[in-house]
Amino acid sequence: MDAQLLRAGLAGVDFAMAAVSWLILLCTYPDFARWEAAEFARHHEDYTRKVGWVVGPLLLLQLGGHAWLVFSLGEGWLALGLVLVCWALTALWSVPCHRRLQFEGPGSPALAGLIRSHAWRTAVWTLVAMDAIVRAAD
Repeated sequence: MDAQLLRAGLAGVDFAMAAVSWLILLCTYPDFARWEAAEFARHHEDYTRKVGWVVGPLLLLQLGGHAWLVFSLGEGWLALGLVLVCWALTALWSVPCHRRLQFEGPGSPALAGLIRSHAWRTAVWTLVAMDAIVRAAD
């Protein structure tokens, strides 16, 4: 596989992940507080399922691409580490917040935790994207 082509494609994936993350941080999660409590669980479940179809492939492509760069070319250790940090933040902080929200509704303190966790993930995904774009331009 052509390494420069992989770098360019991965930069696109990283940029898409950062863009989706910013959209969720600035628009989607703050809007959760405005959702009707009576229908929140159903809408939240629909949201998480649908957004999974968007971010799931991006997450897998991102992890696989960065792992390939590291283990095939010996480059991009920092970016792979940052991607793994995002996976850890997601599993250990964001997913538990989503689970609490599913049962407690939009008035739950878990919403503030979800927004904080996602702010960290957004910052890290933005750094990953910036690094990938710089590496792709070399």
